[in-house]
Amino acid sequence: MMITKRDGKSMAPMLLLESSQEMLAPWLKLSSTISSPINGLVPPFDAVHGKELWSFAKDNPRHSELINEAMACEARRVVPLVAGACHGLFDGVAMVVDVGGGTGDTMAILVKEFPWIKGINFDLPHVVEVVQVLDNVENVGGNMFDSIPACDAVFIKVRFIAYNFNSFD
Repeated sequence: MMITKRDGKSMAPMLLLESSQEMLAPWLKLSSTISSPINGLVPPFDAVHGKELWSFAKDNPRHSELINEAMACEARRVVPLVAGACHGLFDGVAMVVDVGGGTGDTMAILVKEFPWIKGINFDLPHVVEVVQVLDNVENVGGNMFDSIPACDAVFIKVRFIAYNFNSFD
């Protein structure tokens, strides 16, 4: 199951990302990075590569693609299970934003499972510039730390958290 692509749920992209030189280098320099008074509180990835992960990905399309595929493979494995277990969560919800949506796989699954939903796949501009066009999903570029598009619910896959803003009524 880990390596096969036949079922579309392979974890190979995640393994390729995590074993890439770009992702291993910070681990290999972790001790010297965190113990150096010069680096202070600079995260190990930033110290090794001279910039944070998302800026690095923007400047390195191959690495950005690795990240996007790794996140998509996780979404293809987990989101159908979440959608099936939380069916009532999207009752009365018309617009959902997937923050950090990457390739749009999560929104594609959600709008298929909940056909009344219009989805927004929201990620950094360099990510959504190269993603597929999907029915009932709008790809929007931006920075979640600045603002997110107006919606009824936000889906964040940090730990696959879905939140329904209508629950405040």
